[in-house]
Amino acid sequence: MKRIPLNDTERYTLERFQQFTRADREAAWLESRKKGVGGSDVSTIMGLNKYKTAYQLWMEKTGRMQPEDISDKWAVIKGNALENELRKRFRAKHPEMLVTDGTDKQFILNGKPYMRASLDGIIQTPEGFGVLEIKTANHRRFSDWHDSDGNLQPPIYYLTQVMFYMLVTGWKFAIFYADIDEGEPVEIRVERDEDDIQAIQQAVDEFWKHVTDDTEPELTGVDVDLAQSDIMPEGWEQTEDTELEDLLNRIDGYKAEENAAKKARTACEDRVKQLIGNDRQGFITRDWKAGYTTIHYKAQEARPAKPAYDMRRFNIKPIKK
Repeated sequence: MKRIPLNDTERYTLERFQQFTRADREAAWLESRKKGVGGSDVSTIMGLNKYKTAYQLWMEKTGRMQPEDISDKWAVIKGNALENELRKRFRAKHPEMLVTDGTDKQFILNGKPYMRASLDGIIQTPEGFGVLEIKTANHRRFSDWHDSDGNLQPPIYYLTQVMFYMLVTGWKFAIFYADIDEGEPVEIRVERDEDDIQAIQQAVDEFWKHVTDDTEPELTGVDVDLAQSDIMPEGWEQTEDTELEDLLNRIDGYKAEENAAKKARTACEDRVKQLIGNDRQGFITRDWKAGYTTIHYKAQEARPAKPAYDMRRFNIKPIKK
C-alpha cells in the first residue's frame, strides 16, 4: 500500500511542530493548546471528568488559573514512557496498515480554529485514514474498560476524545490500543457516530463562546466550593490529587468493612452465647475457649451502700499450645 502524505485539506489545516528538541516541541504544543480545545478537554466540557469541571477549564482557557502541572505524576510518566513502545508494537502487529507517529502535528478544524486534534498515531488503510489512540491504565481503572458482562469497551470519557478527533479530521474510525493490566495490550475499534459528534460539536461551540465572550459557564457544586475557598480555614488547600483521592476512598471503604465486620462479629458472639446458655460456663474446643468468667464483688458499706453481687463477663480466647 502506497503511503499518502498528509497535507492541508478542505476540512482541516495541519500545524507541524518541527522544533529541534522534544522539549521545544512539547512547549510549542502546549502553547498551541491554549488557543483552543483539545481532545483531552472534551470529557470535561461534556461533564464526564470527575477531576475537573467545565468552569475550571474555562478559568484555565481565559488565563484566570494555571493548569495543574501533572508531568511528575507516575501515571503520566508511565504513559509517556510506554507510548512509543505501544505504537511500535501496534505497527508490528498490523503490517497491513501504515502507522505513523501523530504527536509532531496538530489538526485544526477550518472555520473553527479552536477545535484542535493531537493524535497519538495515524493509521492508513485501503479504506482511508483512522485515529490511533494509545492508553495506559492501572488496576483501579480496569473496570472502566469493561461493561457489566465483562466485555471490552472504551471508557466514555475516552470515547468522547476520539469522537472529537474524528470530528476534526473527518475520518471514519479509531482504534484504541491500551495497556490495561491484561498482560498484552488490547485493541478496541470504534466507528464514527454522527449523533455523538454532533453533540460534542455543540458542547464545544457553546463552551468556546463562553471563553470568547468571557462569560462563566454553569457552575457545579464543586465550583461553588472552589469559589468560596476564601472561607477555607488557614492551612487547608483544595487539591485534585488523584492518589490522595484514591487513598481517602480506600479508607472510607475500610471503615465500611470494619463496621460490617463488627456487626458480623457481634452476631457470631450472640450465637455462641445462645449455644452456651444459662446452665454452663462455656465450651472448650480444639483451638478455643469461649464462655463466661464470674467476677465476685464484695458488699460496700460506704454510701451509697451496695450489696455483694456476681458478674459474668463473656470472652473468647485461643487455646495456648
